[in-house]
Amino acid sequence: MKITLRRWMITLSTLLLSLSLLVLSGCSPSPEEQKNTAIVLIDKANPQVFVRHIVSEYLTLSDELVMQYQRYKAEDDAHGFILFRNNHWTPAYIDSKRGYDKTLFNQKAYIYRHQLNGVFDTFFELQQLSILLKHSLLNQDWHLEQQALQRISEDRLIMMKYLKTE
Repeated sequence: MKITLRRWMITLSTLLLSLSLLVLSGCSPSPEEQKNTAIVLIDKANPQVFVRHIVSEYLTLSDELVMQYQRYKAEDDAHGFILFRNNHWTPAYIDSKRGYDKTLFNQKAYIYRHQLNGVFDTFFELQQLSILLKHSLLNQDWHLEQQALQRISEDRLIMMKYLKTE
């Protein structure tokens, strides 16, 4: 009887240990969530390093978006643009945005005191403009296209002005 009870206790202990490991591993973040989004901190001694970084990233992302939009529009392939936007552009944008969200959260007082919030606002609005481009191509709404492209052009100028304040 003692041997059976002992085996039962060992089996139960092993089972509980296995279940707890299974629960812990099941709760770990997915590989996508495990990506560490880099937090780009603003160096208070030289904030222009950060400004150059976010402006450069904005210009790269907006260039890629507009170029691919024009390409897919020429090919009359709205669904190709949607796939590009959903599978390539948006994930890259979101990764960058997460880092800037953290920077804004961690240094909000400094950002507003030094009037850098416009850089963040402009960067964060780019995703909405990408949605407008998607809808303009999908619905062949060329008026909406012109509005979105004009806004991107204006926003690019706004971002460039932040570089000139060095």
